[in-house]
Amino acid sequence: MLKNRMVDQPYGTYSVYSALKTGLCVTCPRCGGMGLVTYREGQYRFQCAACGHARAKQLSGYRFRVQNLCQSCGRYYNVPIQDPRRQTFPVLRVPCPYCGFVMPGRVEKTGQVVWYGGDGVLWRGQDPIFGFDLWFLTSFDGKPVWALNREHLAYLIGYLSARLREKPPDNPGLRTQADMLPAFMKTAKNRERLVRRLRELQKK
Repeated sequence: MLKNRMVDQPYGTYSVYSALKTGLCVTCPRCGGMGLVTYREGQYRFQCAACGHARAKQLSGYRFRVQNLCQSCGRYYNVPIQDPRRQTFPVLRVPCPYCGFVMPGRVEKTGQVVWYGGDGVLWRGQDPIFGFDLWFLTSFDGKPVWALNREHLAYLIGYLSARLREKPPDNPGLRTQADMLPAFMKTAKNRERLVRRLRELQKK
């Protein structure tokens, strides 16, 4: 049954970075049980809750970038900061790569190894650190549908089952978590079938 209303979450609320704090749910390559990928003190660790199988990967370094919403053309951009001297500043003025408009943006520092497998790995339903299949993984019309953990799964079900979806009142002009969803998941004719698939994942 569809709910009436849901207020969306800010962009990036359910991301690899946030999931690593409590545990990114993946499938153990040894026994097929559920395991967690976490990050602690410069090291990424996998631990299977079923068989105890464990792996670790050291942080290989950092990357620096400025992400922003251009006030001129309205597009989101991601500009890497290569100069070590500029990487030390908390805020930098950088030009929009689409229109050239210069505006300040916060410098974000992230671990490079998070994207070890590349963005395409995550969208295929695998974690980008070890390359294991995500635990909450299914398919819809031949396309992978997944959630990073139970919290992310609950969000997807809540968003897709709502009849009215609203942007957060404190940032109505900014991107929201739903902007990370592929178009086929937000198409009205697909929502009820997708919710049924996602509810099946909740039983795992």
